[in-house]
Amino acid sequence: MELVRSGDESGLERLLAAEPRAARFLMGRLWDPAPEVRATAARALGSVAESHPGLAVEVLRRVVWGLNDESATNGVYGIPVFAEIACRAPELAAPFVGPVASYLSDAGLRSELLVALEQVAARAPQIMGDAVGHMRDLTGPESHDLVERVLGHMHSSDRTKEVSNGT
Repeated sequence: MELVRSGDESGLERLLAAEPRAARFLMGRLWDPAPEVRATAARALGSVAESHPGLAVEVLRRVVWGLNDESATNGVYGIPVFAEIACRAPELAAPFVGPVASYLSDAGLRSELLVALEQVAARAPQIMGDAVGHMRDLTGPESHDLVERVLGHMHSSDRTKEVSNGT
């Protein structure tokens, strides 16, 4: 807990690399009352994508389950972990983009989901295809600008590919 409270992310990453069971403790910190503790835990959990890819997939499964009403948790606190893992290891997170984006219809999750999806679109636009339909279904001014930015990241990536391919 000292590493979390002090914000020692490199220390947490080393701990997770050496002792992957520490991920369970960090998952619990996602519901800490202190926002800085939640953010540090989320960033540290993102590092398992590099040191323990199988564990990262399990963490993503838990995040998606936490978004489900049947889980009886407030899944909003797991959303930053999805973004952290997706930005560090897009290939691991790709199968989870559609399921995560499907929760955009939940007004209580929408804002945090859109922020996470924008982060992922900026770093890994190639995995965002399954999210587009869910984003385009959104209406309302609170979502419109962020949706447009997410789609803009995807389109600029497509244009970059066209230029690099000479088309």
